[in-house]
Amino acid sequence: MKTSRIFGSAGVVLGLILLCSCATERSTQRSLPADVPINQDAGRGNWLTVTVQLGNGRKLPVIVDTGAGATMLDKSLEPKLGKRFGNLVSDYWGKAITNDVYAAPEFYLGGTPLLMTGDAVVCGDVKGLLAGTGQKFKGILGMDVLEHYCIQLDFAAGKMRFLDGQHADKSTWGQAFPIVPLNDQDARPAVAENLLGLQGPHSLIDSGLLGDGWLMQRYFQSWTNNAVLPTNGELRWPEGGFGGKKYPMFSLGEKDVETDGIGIDFLARHLVTLDFPNHTFYLKRQSVGPRPDPDLRTAEYQPIPDREPEVTAHLRAVVQELTDGTARADDYTAPAWKRLLAKQKSIQTFKKYVGDIVSLTLVERSSVFGWRRSYRYRIEFTRATVLAHVVFHGRNKIASGEMKTEEWKEPLD
Repeated sequence: MKTSRIFGSAGVVLGLILLCSCATERSTQRSLPADVPINQDAGRGNWLTVTVQLGNGRKLPVIVDTGAGATMLDKSLEPKLGKRFGNLVSDYWGKAITNDVYAAPEFYLGGTPLLMTGDAVVCGDVKGLLAGTGQKFKGILGMDVLEHYCIQLDFAAGKMRFLDGQHADKSTWGQAFPIVPLNDQDARPAVAENLLGLQGPHSLIDSGLLGDGWLMQRYFQSWTNNAVLPTNGELRWPEGGFGGKKYPMFSLGEKDVETDGIGIDFLARHLVTLDFPNHTFYLKRQSVGPRPDPDLRTAEYQPIPDREPEVTAHLRAVVQELTDGTARADDYTAPAWKRLLAKQKSIQTFKKYVGDIVSLTLVERSSVFGWRRSYRYRIEFTRATVLAHVVFHGRNKIASGEMKTEEWKEPLD
């Protein structure tokens, strides 16, 4: 996805910035911001976002991007900024990009001033980077701010916390990994592991990347080559691994660069603590698979009386055959059967991780003229709970179907 590459690589544009020889903390106020709400769809197809305030009181929705070397504001804000320092030409995956550099405004979060290294901010076409996504962010909060804090990202609670890394009880933070510079020329935060399950190759901790992450070309080719048995702890699509743990249903990209990366979707499976001052990254796994959609937990999908038990029994048999690889064309409309044949591999992967059917519970039913009937079921598998939406045409032929994971039940470690 183009947008994920742009923001996932934001630090490449900004990483060589800003007046490193004169880095200073622009505020002497060291009080920590209070807990800040984050968007519920962070790590579920969207970036992690918060709202910051400028010194003039203006509120700006921004992306929290640990992969960005510096903070960036949209160029529409230039008339409200102070002195223009000049411009910066940076390399973006082989493409030169020029942005103007301005005196940075004061940034506040929840009324608390934020520390910042240096006294400059980049202005660029943030709106342009997001074109086509429907998003209206005004900036990127980068490492020149984040590096001063111990930040905990609690995706389950929808909160971003600023902690005292020197005195906090870290026993509940999970597994610890040293934060190291990405390489000799790039100080952005990285860890000496990758999502293929290998130790050694550095991975950028990139909360600005949509998806679980990316692999360099040679590792991506290994990950997708299921014809060759894995060795030395490597994993194969669609599994990934990190810190000695395996994870199902990974979404990894391939990049022609000499580094790997960890994205927001992988981070969102965990309670994440980024103790930048003490150079330590903590992960406590909260969801084995991709983070469930928060909309699936609403009161809208409560059990209703099942007045067609024969339909429920039929659907259970169809789902069983589907996951067993014995689906029959007679149970589907012709277009639906054609689509199904193209998804066999994904379905078998799905079965591997969710396990066997335990029960089906009807939560919604509607119909159009009696021949097009829509059903939603909560399906309990041994290792996951799924919300399934199925549309029948005529005599119980499935015209469309969709399953969304509501909860992963595999014990967490």
